[in-house]
Amino acid sequence: MNAETRVDMSPITDPPPIPDGITHWHGHATGSWWAIVPTQHGPRLVEAPSHDALAVTVHGYLRTWTR
Repeated sequence: MNAETRVDMSPITDPPPIPDGITHWHGHATGSWWAIVPTQHGPRLVEAPSHDALAVTVHGYLRTWTR
């Protein structure tokens, strides 16, 4: 995440686990957390400022995709 990136997310008190099968990692060069999430339009690369925020973001994509 660069200095111009803004994160608008409430504090996370009880993050869900990232499901098995979702590839995710911490970018040492970027300092961000990343995941590849399946969507109805193909895989999507998502970024988050923390592991907890990534878990919430991944679950958000999965809930939207499975509807």
